[in-house]
Amino acid sequence: MFRLPIELNPVTKKKGKSLFLAMNKIWQFFLTAAAGEDELRIWQTSDNNGNAWWHGCDRVTGRSICAATDDEMRAWIDRRYCQ
Repeated sequence: MFRLPIELNPVTKKKGKSLFLAMNKIWQFFLTAAAGEDELRIWQTSDNNGNAWWHGCDRVTGRSICAATDDEMRAWIDRRYCQ
């Protein structure tokens, strides 16, 4: 029986991705618990194509953003403090 090498095996990739997602959810839970109620949350992710995305959540106003550049994210943060 022919088997793909581990790094190319789609089942292994899927398990690794599931583990990463689970660990990320646990990490986000701890960040949420540690942060104050009015703290602005900012984090970065990357999609399957390797593009970086910035995410922000303002728990005071309930607003959130998904931005492609750090300049967009900075502008969103500046608007929060200029209101």
